[in-house]
Amino acid sequence: MTAELINIGDEILIGQTVNTNAAWIGDQLSKIGVAVRRTLVIGDEKNEIIDALDGSLSRTHLVIITGGLGPTSDDITKYVLAEYFQSELAIDEKILKHVSSYFEKWDRPMLESNKRQALLPVKCTILKNNMGTASGMWFEEKGKVVISIPGVPFEVRHLMEEIILKKISNHFETQAVFHKTVLTAGMGESFLAEVIKSWEESLNEVSIKLAYLPSSDGRVKLRMSSQGASLDVLKTKTEKKLNQL
Repeated sequence: MTAELINIGDEILIGQTVNTNAAWIGDQLSKIGVAVRRTLVIGDEKNEIIDALDGSLSRTHLVIITGGLGPTSDDITKYVLAEYFQSELAIDEKILKHVSSYFEKWDRPMLESNKRQALLPVKCTILKNNMGTASGMWFEEKGKVVISIPGVPFEVRHLMEEIILKKISNHFETQAVFHKTVLTAGMGESFLAEVIKSWEESLNEVSIKLAYLPSSDGRVKLRMSSQGASLDVLKTKTEKKLNQL
C-alpha cells in the first residue's frame, strides 16, 4: 500500500516554513503499513494543485494534501478540489456551529471570511477539526482517496491521530510494518557496506530492506525494514538476521 503527499504553501517553497508535516505524516503512515513514495511541495496555484493531483492519482491510491484551507484569499485548495471532483459547495450547519463556538470561546468576532470555513464540497466526507476552524476533507472516486487537511502542524497531528489513520486502516488493506535500527561506529558508510556485503545480500531472501543512514559524527545507522501480515513474524525474522551479523 503506497501514498503520496502534496504540501501546499508558498511559505514552504521560499524557506520561511520548514516542512515538518511531511516527515511526521510519513512516519505515522509507515506504522500502519502505508509507504510514502513521493512528497511534493507546490505553491498556492490552481494549475499546480491540479497537475500535482493528476500525477499522484496516476501512481497511487492514496493522496494526502496539507495546506491552503485558511479563510484568506490565497487559500484556494478547497475550491480547487470542489472543481476537480465536480462538486458543489454548501454550508454545513454543524461545522458552522463549530466555527461560531470557536470564536465565542476566544471572545472574538466571527467575520464573513470565517463563516466561509463551513462552506464545503458536498461530495466529500467532512473531517471535523476540533483544534481549528478549517475542516479536513475525504474524497473517494474510482477506488482512490484524496484527503485534504490544514497545514498547521498541531491540527495535522490531531486530525491524523484522531480520525484519518484509523479511517485509512479501515478503508485499505494494509500490512504490518517493522523497523529495526542498529547504530554502528568506527567505519565509514562505503567501507561498512563492503564488510557486510554478503550479509546484506542475504536479506533479500527474507524480504528485508536495508538502508544506510550516515551522520556527520562518523557513525552509521543501519535500518532494517520489513512488511507482512504478522508483526511478531517480522520481529522474529529481523532479530534472526541481526544475530547473523
